[in-house]
Amino acid sequence: MIVAKDWIWLHVPKCGGTSTEKMLHALYGDDPSVAFDPVGRKLPVIWHQSIQARQKQDPSFSVNGRKVIGNIRRLPYWLLSRVHFELQRAGDAALVTRAQLRDGKFRSRPGPEGKTGKLASADDMITNFASDVTHWMRTEHLMEDMARVFPLPPDVPLKEVRENSGKIGYVKDIRFWFTRPEINNLYEKNPVWAQIERSVYGDLLSY
Repeated sequence: MIVAKDWIWLHVPKCGGTSTEKMLHALYGDDPSVAFDPVGRKLPVIWHQSIQARQKQDPSFSVNGRKVIGNIRRLPYWLLSRVHFELQRAGDAALVTRAQLRDGKFRSRPGPEGKTGKLASADDMITNFASDVTHWMRTEHLMEDMARVFPLPPDVPLKEVRENSGKIGYVKDIRFWFTRPEINNLYEKNPVWAQIERSVYGDLLSY
């Protein structure tokens, strides 16, 4: 999370957040009125918190009329990124079945002793953020949407950053993973995400 006087940016997982954070650091890193959550190993994992989670941790925290900004991306691509990210860091404990993948399911970080991660859906994840976000930015169009959403400092140019530190290797073509009816099913099983995507992009993904 990054908190400024007039806006709050939420780090929605697997939606280009690291790239966005680096771009915001370049723009506002020297502004003492902008607070960046600390990110790094052995630090409390708070940078993916929703508004509700932050308020639970800190009851004094308030949106207080600020715009709340979050990133979103096309659901099939988000799902593949999340599933393969979890597989990279947890191995077999993060495996999902073909049927679970078609329904938009993934497994979160496993418990102790390699216990299988908890099964969750794309809607489970995005619902944590959806009710508070007032402005969505498309991961695929960050430069365009950041220029539209943020009050950019006049003396600092906006420079694109594409960060993929994990460099997870998998087939990116959604036609390899899903038939057209399966993509339709993916949206039907995740109506919250579908509603957001339709409102932000103007349609749902198909091929």
